[in-house]
Amino acid sequence: MCHMTATIVSRDPARNTGNLDDMEVPGKMAAMKMDHELRSANLAELPPDGNDVQMTVHDTNGSDHITDVKPKR
Repeated sequence: MCHMTATIVSRDPARNTGNLDDMEVPGKMAAMKMDHELRSANLAELPPDGNDVQMTVHDTNGSDHITDVKPKR
């Protein structure tokens, strides 16, 4: 689990995933653009595409999902 910042690029409500441009987390994760499964919230509740958010990324055996997505302060 790690906390990170990303920019919302797009979303897929049918799959409850968001394509996010993730910022680097030094020593844990390189910057990259990828899809993340969203848990604990609905995509419609997130800020509009193009906005920065802070979130928690959970990695379980190479499969990740995100929780605690909030607008970046």
